Amino acid sequence: MARASNPGGTTAMWVRDHLGGLWRDEDFADWYPRDGRPGLSPAQMATVCVLQFLLGLSDRQAAEAVRCRIDFKYALAMELDDPGFHHSVLADFRDRLTEDGRADRLLDLALARLEEAGLVRERTTQRTDSTHVLAAVRDLTRLELVTEAVRAALEELAGAAPHLLAGLVNEEWGRRYGRPVRLGKNPTRPKTRILATGGDAVRLIEHLGQHGPERLSGPRVQALRQIMVQNYYRDGAGRLRWRTAEDGGLAPSAVAVVSPYDPTACYARRGHVTRWKGFVAHLTETCDPDGVNVITDVATTDATGYDAKALPGIHTRLSRRGLLPAEHLVDGGYTSLIHLEQAAREHQVTVTGPLPVNTTRQNRRNNGFGRDDFHIDFDRRQVTCPQGETSAGWHGPYPASSPTAAPLIVARFTRSQCRPCPVRTRCTTTADSARSVGFPPREFRDLQLRVRAEQQTSEWQARYAVRSGVEGTINELAHGHGMRRCRYRGQHKPHLQHVFTAIAANIERLSRRPPTGEAPPSRPPTAFQNYLHQHGIPRPRSWRSARD
Repeated sequence: MARASNPGGTTAMWVRDHLGGLWRDEDFADWYPRDGRPGLSPAQMATVCVLQFLLGLSDRQAAEAVRCRIDFKYALAMELDDPGFHHSVLADFRDRLTEDGRADRLLDLALARLEEAGLVRERTTQRTDSTHVLAAVRDLTRLELVTEAVRAALEELAGAAPHLLAGLVNEEWGRRYGRPVRLGKNPTRPKTRILATGGDAVRLIEHLGQHGPERLSGPRVQALRQIMVQNYYRDGAGRLRWRTAEDGGLAPSAVAVVSPYDPTACYARRGHVTRWKGFVAHLTETCDPDGVNVITDVATTDATGYDAKALPGIHTRLSRRGLLPAEHLVDGGYTSLIHLEQAAREHQVTVTGPLPVNTTRQNRRNNGFGRDDFHIDFDRRQVTCPQGETSAGWHGPYPASSPTAAPLIVARFTRSQCRPCPVRTRCTTTADSARSVGFPPREFRDLQLRVRAEQQTSEWQARYAVRSGVEGTINELAHGHGMRRCRYRGQHKPHLQHVFTAIAANIERLSRRPPTGEAPPSRPPTAFQNYLHQHGIPRPRSWRSARD
């Protein structure tokens, strides 16, 4: 009946026909207790979640599709008269998947099925890029944030222990917190509102503390306490004061709470345009010229972290899946000497991407002696300047200042060497200072010179040009599958959303590939291209030739 109603098949039917299903119930055996009432098939639940994200369905719509769509029943191996399940089961199943890294395990199993079917393999070329993800929270001003935090704590208490609100909540509190706050950027009487809301929050926290410390353990109350510390302080007289950058100091964006409903979301910005509150998603996919691009890893990190910090975790997960690339194409945000060396040493992976440029004053202005103008002799532990002077001190290597930086060796020249130098101003502009040169240890220095030399060759640039295709994948998932906007709150649930979205995108891509041995259909020419052909006017055959 499924074949008769869908002669060409559907994506849901392809999952069962070519993979025999993405998962089996035995794969989830250790996620469930051994006793109790038997539950629904976890393999079916996971497959429904993938189809849900593939088609952009809500939980109610997905449960209805299981009851009504014959291709869903075919993919799930269900009888035609099977009534399906209640939509709330999907939320419970997702909650189970957010524990103990099970979302990544789900992707492991799906990729293992694709590997068994010969659709993805190890030691190919892969590429990675990241994009911002918006948390499922409102954009609040600081005053709105504190007010909404008080309201969220009151909502939590009203549902869990309403008797605690007796004697605390009055008509004034009902007027302030009886509905979601909408104050805007220029509220009336802002100073009065700031002190009133802060006083209410302090009274609420003290009132709950009098009933035992366990009353302060709720997630909304904990968020309120953190928001109060970040936005208020007490002066020497014990009075509550509003924090500003000049008075009391503001919390850094890496730890500042932007919503009482999702404390894991952070405010971040990239460049001068992109500003958001949420997370960062990192996508890794294969990019073979003769195959379908398969997403092999998804990572969801905090918005304020560097991209390079995600690279070791990506390689660790790919190693566990048996899908490590031979060459990994990344942009400049992922490259650092320490990670290039680590990837080659631990996983035999060549990370290809532009190394960060030297940001010293001499390099920025291009009118002085940079580090590359000095000759470094690691055996003698000496550095020779362009004028022939030899360094008087060799110190280090010092530990790296950040996880993405290499250790640093510092060679120093004395003032007696630098003062009489005729080109001293090209080294240092301070009157009484001498030049110091910092550089990484020998193995990192050799790697740095070799990579920067390779980056100037046309062969390297042609290989690296393939990396830009991952931006199309990000566009596909962000605009075609809604990956950029979180459906759920908390960093673990958006990560689960991204995993399901990646699996859905893989299934959609693979189901649309032409049969083995057939070339993919070419795109038909446009009306203007036909006009050029009829009149013998040449046109570029690809966007690469059109750039020249």
